[in-house]
Amino acid sequence: MVTGRDAWKLTGILAICYISVQVFLGLTILPFRGKLGVDLLVSLNSLALLFILLLPTLVYGSLKGWSWREAFRWRATSWQVVVATVLGTFALGLAVSQVTLWLIQLLERSVLLEHSKLTNLLSATTRTQLPTLLLVAVMFPALPEELVFRGVIQQGFERRYSPFGSVILTSLIFAFFHLDPIQGLSVFAIAVFWGWVVWRTQSVLPSLIAHALQNGLTIISVLTATMQESDFEPFGLKAIEPNWGAAIAGLLFWLAMVLILMRCLPKRGEEDGSTADRVLTDQIGTADGSGGIRSSEFNECSGLEG
Repeated sequence: MVTGRDAWKLTGILAICYISVQVFLGLTILPFRGKLGVDLLVSLNSLALLFILLLPTLVYGSLKGWSWREAFRWRATSWQVVVATVLGTFALGLAVSQVTLWLIQLLERSVLLEHSKLTNLLSATTRTQLPTLLLVAVMFPALPEELVFRGVIQQGFERRYSPFGSVILTSLIFAFFHLDPIQGLSVFAIAVFWGWVVWRTQSVLPSLIAHALQNGLTIISVLTATMQESDFEPFGLKAIEPNWGAAIAGLLFWLAMVLILMRCLPKRGEEDGSTADRVLTDQIGTADGSGGIRSSEFNECSGLEG
């Protein structure tokens, strides 16, 4: 069982590993930056994430004797929940992207913008020679990130803090691990949404799928813009005015998806701060078969089918 202390210890271990490897890779790859394409660099970074995040977690969990299916929250959930989470992520991403455009304009001549990993990635994407490899490399990090952050770490925090505090704290840590203030701010709101979904479902599958597809959609959008406009350059985003109408529409659609999810999923005791242990008991019942939530209660989404 993952505890709050485990979550804090693992966060510290991962932070040291992540920063150390990023510095090492930066110094190692620096002489080859002009020769390696963005697709290969992103692929290398994705593989590094597998070892930086998953390997220390597996070692730590093995020493603690965790059950991996439970520790990673690898549980099935209804397809309606997955679809609502994906659509909600796209809608919230649309709203957040407009705020990001505004932030880019605000920091137009800032050194922060020039060294942003997000804007540099978007800029390099326009010059990729292997778009399929880049797409896979961008989507792949969703696996280790969701398993570790919202699977293990958030689960530990839920056993120590309130659900709200656990989701916010995990999202802040997740944003910090991007080591980019602009990208961190842009992912925080979506991370909170994913954290809420994971808490309500006790499954990382909806957020994992939504995370991977959202990353892929971002790259596809840039590649599509590149094909339509040969002179497209992401740094030109600072000349694009945010579409606040699109932001409001995205927020409204996201709220609709949240309402659907609230209908699909059982209440988790937001007021009394249910722990992950209680949520799991609610889902599967007690050992003697008493208690728990009936399948008809757990999946009210079936009513959406007519």
